[in-house]
Amino acid sequence: VVEREPRSVTIARLELLAFDGNTARLAVDCSKGTYIRTLVEDIGEQLGCGAYVAELRRTQAGPFTLAQTVTLEELEAVHAEGGNEAVDRFLMPSDSGLLDWPLLQFSEHSAFYWLNGQPVRAPDAPKFGMVRVQDHNGRFIGIGEVSEDGRIAPRRLIRSE
Repeated sequence: VVEREPRSVTIARLELLAFDGNTARLAVDCSKGTYIRTLVEDIGEQLGCGAYVAELRRTQAGPFTLAQTVTLEELEAVHAEGGNEAVDRFLMPSDSGLLDWPLLQFSEHSAFYWLNGQPVRAPDAPKFGMVRVQDHNGRFIGIGEVSEDGRIAPRRLIRSE
């Protein structure tokens, strides 16, 4: 048995979708770091009957849902019909998973220094935390972190050249 260190997680929704005999089907909306198998074991312990996960399916990760997914077979069929250009319609902007992060748009001057690893000042920056950054043309160029002195330090850079 592997002991897991207890951690604080948030369960926003725990819904019983179906119950048949000794099998329950649940829907869970939870914070990152939640171990669903541990949650189910804890529920079984509280009920005094034990419980385990027989099947687990992630239906959402961050802003991405199953409705946005494409199977390999679908991609192959689209590629067979229209080549790489047809497959391009499935591509998403590289910052699409970060749309809830604050957005900063740098001037051409600031973007140059930032893309070369230098922290820069941004008057409209939040006081702390992570931000997504665009250049003066609106292109996503990376993620940064607001430092104690208020400058935006580059953490992950994306170059288009």
